[in-house]
Amino acid sequence: MKFQIALIGQPNVGKSTLFSRLTGVGVISSNYPGTTVEFDEATVTYGGNELHFHDLPGTYSLSTTSSDEDVVIKMLRDADNDVIVVVADSTDLEPSLVLSMEVLELGLPTIIALNKYDLSMKRMTIDVEKLEKIFGVPVIPVSSRNGDGISDLLDAISSGKAKISDYRVMYDDHIVEAIDKVMETHHVNRGKAIKILEGIDDDSDPFIIGDIDREFTKIHGDHIGVHIARDRYGDAHVIVMETVHRSTKNLTRSEKISDITIEPSTGIPILIGILVLTFITLIGLGGIIAEWIDHLYTTFVGTALIDLGGNIAGDIGKALMSGIDSSIQAILGLVIPYIMVFYIILGILEDTGYLPRAVVLLDRFMHHFGLHGNAFIPIMVGFGCNVPAILATRMIRSKRERIILCSMICMAVPCSAQIAIMTGVTGKFAGIEWVLVILAILTVLMVSIGIVLNKTLKLEPSNLAIELPELQVPRVMNVINKMWMRSKDFFAIAVPLLIIGSIIVELCIYYNLLDVFVEPMSWLTVDMLGLPAVTIICFIVGVVRKEMSYGMLVIVGAITEMDPSQFVVYGIIMSIYMPCIATIAVMRDELGWKNTLAVCLSSVTIAVLVGTLVNQLFNIGFITA
Repeated sequence: MKFQIALIGQPNVGKSTLFSRLTGVGVISSNYPGTTVEFDEATVTYGGNELHFHDLPGTYSLSTTSSDEDVVIKMLRDADNDVIVVVADSTDLEPSLVLSMEVLELGLPTIIALNKYDLSMKRMTIDVEKLEKIFGVPVIPVSSRNGDGISDLLDAISSGKAKISDYRVMYDDHIVEAIDKVMETHHVNRGKAIKILEGIDDDSDPFIIGDIDREFTKIHGDHIGVHIARDRYGDAHVIVMETVHRSTKNLTRSEKISDITIEPSTGIPILIGILVLTFITLIGLGGIIAEWIDHLYTTFVGTALIDLGGNIAGDIGKALMSGIDSSIQAILGLVIPYIMVFYIILGILEDTGYLPRAVVLLDRFMHHFGLHGNAFIPIMVGFGCNVPAILATRMIRSKRERIILCSMICMAVPCSAQIAIMTGVTGKFAGIEWVLVILAILTVLMVSIGIVLNKTLKLEPSNLAIELPELQVPRVMNVINKMWMRSKDFFAIAVPLLIIGSIIVELCIYYNLLDVFVEPMSWLTVDMLGLPAVTIICFIVGVVRKEMSYGMLVIVGAITEMDPSQFVVYGIIMSIYMPCIATIAVMRDELGWKNTLAVCLSSVTIAVLVGTLVNQLFNIGFITA
């Protein structure tokens, strides 16, 4: 079933933000036919119904003669409208109730949305049931700021709960007589008669209306339109006095902190600070643990596995066990130090209740990329490991959004292994400032991917409704359990592929099978990227394991005497380069082979183009390392 919904509200009541919450991405801006008055429209699917929203221009009243208000009235009276949603400001209810009365007078199926309800509750209580009884239409508390009540509003719209109200403003007896006279002479309903008296409708008899207004002015000293507006405000004031009660309760510390984390002016700096702290902790603490584990492994295991393979099956046994040995070292050196540390940080952010607030804070920003704020969570997970990050995209209902998000993760979100080794290799041989440059390039790339895919992929509307939990101190066992459950995905999916891939790579190296790619691919490595021809082996190995490619690069760099600029170019390419085999496997399950191959080919193409560009900038002396 299809519903057309018009949203109307005064400026600064949060109507546009609520529209954004209800409709999400895919908003289209249009001009009303024959005018320059612009409005937004979008379609979403909810509860099996297709909801088409019109976000009408913000207006203080329907009782002025400006062209904007005239267009708003015409759009409200559109015969295709099934629901009118009046967005009211819960923190300053009286003016919004006046506008609500004007809409109700037009005899339209209406729902009143009490926006900013979360803020109003901190200073007052609103008797919502009494408001519903007075107006005779659904009154639904919502918060466009944090998403509270959005699903309730969508339920009311899609289930046809909008009603035509019997509410009547308590107008002066002389106004009532004038309304009755216009209804009789012009054969119109009550709502239109009131607008005619206010001078809004052009199809009135100016002589009759002029006589009514002059007679009314003689008695009351003001035009009839002034008194109509005055009576509305009088009724609104009485209703507010009956339904709104001021609270003397002070905000708790948790509520104050919660407000700070959601408000953009304070929330964005806090979010940036948390991301920076996460990055520093991941690299610093992860690096310390990695060195400690590597020391223990070297001390107690050493070359025992490789020696065992040699004793059993000679050189072939050594090659096979070398693959297994390197996989175990990679798992111990990455899963425990980096991935598990990251998942502990992620668990803390979730358990405190902060992560949903970051989702709310970033929701409108993510719309530029055709995504919702909840896309932030898989992106965060991606900095630990891309495999569970792709799995985390299952929370996104739209396949279109999953394609955009997977593309951004695979091409612009380096996993903990890439970050650590990029820092260790590129930072060591070219300088730590180039690590920051690479991260800046990835940020620009992520934004570009999101914008381009949002504009090219077919629209698949969706909305975001998320409830904010209370801020609280995280529980240690909860954090540990979450970390273990997420790490299990890595062990179950990535580890077998890493071991098999490592064995294959070791055998190829042992039999010199990779050498056949060196010279034939020199047009790419040497001519375009300015790298030694042998680095093609590092790229091939990188498909299996990113950290293994960097390890081989150190060996290649020592043999070929690579200069700092070459380490920078390689670091950039491998940060964008196609995902590892484990990530490809899970992405195939989420997106299918066609979309997975498209992401992989795009990542290789973009990596080569960016690497070539940076190499040329080094060659002409525009930049130096």
